[in-house]
Amino acid sequence: MRKASKQAAVRAVKTTRNPSRQRAGGVQEDQAVHCLLRVRSENGLTLAAHKDILSRRGTVVLGKMGDSLGPAFREVLNQQIERGVKTYLFLVTREGWNGPYVADRCLLRGVYDHLDSTQHSLVPRYYASDISRIRTWLQIDRMERLSREEMNRIFVRSSGREIMSVIKSSATIFKVGVKAKVK
Repeated sequence: MRKASKQAAVRAVKTTRNPSRQRAGGVQEDQAVHCLLRVRSENGLTLAAHKDILSRRGTVVLGKMGDSLGPAFREVLNQQIERGVKTYLFLVTREGWNGPYVADRCLLRGVYDHLDSTQHSLVPRYYASDISRIRTWLQIDRMERLSREEMNRIFVRSSGREIMSVIKSSATIFKVGVKAKVK
């Protein structure tokens, strides 16, 4: 691993040891690092295919097309998971043609750069032929639709901006945090 990547991973791990901290104005902030992926789901079929395997097998792997997740980010996510920190993959898509954005929160169980042969059956058939070309795999155990209020608590870690203010950008993957509920 490159020195800069290792240093970034160490910094991220240090910030995730304390599960929450007080922000200005008394708002609690979850310190865990999470991943948000904007996906295209033609008529909802992409998410439906993953939910089907999830309901039958109890787990599913989702392949991220295009550029892979950086090794430092992948390492931070996997280290949190190993330590028992609830780590999430948020899937954001449009509901219908040009409809509103919706998000699903998925409990992340592991992030891999390749699958072993025992995991191939956890990939939806519609892209099983692409397995050898995909460089990031995200294994999830649960998927639940978020309310608008819950979506508005997700923020980009690098800028602090709410995810809904940047979701239309060209980026498809974000390192995010979650603001705690206001009591």
